[in-house]
Amino acid sequence: MRCNIVYLKKLFNLKKISFFASALCFFLLGFTSCQEQKTNLTYQHFAQRERRIVIWTNCSEFAQYVELFNKNNAENRAIIVYKENPALSLPVPKDELPPDIIVGPWLRSDTTKKNFCRLDYLFTHNNISSQMFYENLLNAGKIRYSQYLLPVSFNLPAVIFDKSNEALVPDNYMLTLEQLRQTGAKYNQTKANGTFQRIGFAPLNNNSFLSLAAKLFYTDFRESKNQIIWSGQNLGKTTTFLKNWIQTENQSAQAEEDFSFKYLFMPYYRQVSSGRTLFACTESDLLFKTMHEQDLQLDYRWLTQDGKIFMEDSFVMMGIYKKTKNRTGASEFISWFFQNDVQREILERKEKARLETDMFGIAGGFSAVRSVTEHVLPIFYTQLLSNLPPAQMIQVPQKLPPRWESYKTQVVEPYIRAEITAITPHGRPITEFEKEWRKKVFAE
Repeated sequence: MRCNIVYLKKLFNLKKISFFASALCFFLLGFTSCQEQKTNLTYQHFAQRERRIVIWTNCSEFAQYVELFNKNNAENRAIIVYKENPALSLPVPKDELPPDIIVGPWLRSDTTKKNFCRLDYLFTHNNISSQMFYENLLNAGKIRYSQYLLPVSFNLPAVIFDKSNEALVPDNYMLTLEQLRQTGAKYNQTKANGTFQRIGFAPLNNNSFLSLAAKLFYTDFRESKNQIIWSGQNLGKTTTFLKNWIQTENQSAQAEEDFSFKYLFMPYYRQVSSGRTLFACTESDLLFKTMHEQDLQLDYRWLTQDGKIFMEDSFVMMGIYKKTKNRTGASEFISWFFQNDVQREILERKEKARLETDMFGIAGGFSAVRSVTEHVLPIFYTQLLSNLPPAQMIQVPQKLPPRWESYKTQVVEPYIRAEITAITPHGRPITEFEKEWRKKVFAE
């Protein structure tokens, strides 16, 4: 800006005008300078905000991963926004800063394509290789041959037993439902009064086992057009099998429940070490976290059906939100996270810190990067050396809604238990359990 004081003096020939003109010039110059400075500051703030990678997740351990990423990255900085169930927060409200990356369970849905970006470019630009992943897990994130989600971690059902009883277990690596039933029955022992002193396996002692049995019988609970559907015939086969098991091998549902109440009130690993039961069923994350933290004489077998190991439902996936503000940064974080060396460093840092809040493996499970699970995890969880899950046997769960855990624990498991324990046939239909669940959930 230019301001000619001499010209103003000659024009008005007034000394006072000189003063006011000078003041005016300085004011205008200052005003222009402030405006430019404000604009620069606003732009810098905006740019800094653009370089920030916002990650939504319910996995608290991602805070450690972000810390490691930020330590080695000056350009793009990541931050965590905790969401108890990220899938339920979609679509993002207009008044909320949208995420760049979303990590969590239940991201596969009818709206996946609407909410997430295609990720095929990550493979074509050699950022990461599709060959790194377990093939069936990677395929679970595809829609019509396009990749929208990447698998992060998963867990598997396992049957545990005390090592002192290893000779009783018929297989060195796997157990089927029928083997669990027959081997458990041989372990049963009653007192003189006819009550049980020990039971090989008590299906009613673990509600999660009831829904797992339904999965092994291909009941196939799944989401379709915002509804949960299933095979009623196979659900019936599940309840018939379990009811026959309990009545034939464990006398009755009441006898089994009485025994469980009296003797199996302790943690699952103490149940088998006490000798009161031969087997207990659990998930791999709980199993290896417990075995890593405590010196226990336990061993395990993978629970299978028809040569398949059925993954736990809430396996973790990752995607880039469709309305991301920082796609470049999100791509960089994802490419970094799935590197074999990075995941090894994550595990090394966890091993040194030994925090009580640490989860098993990567993001609470086996890494979806196959080389990490098969070659790196056994270094830190040595129990895996003797029995790694075979990749070809791992079965990915059906597409399930974000409220599946609630539905499973309040509809599926209570229904199966009611059918098994019912004295008379034709009890309450599962639709009644579902109706009660809907009233409770959607009234909240």
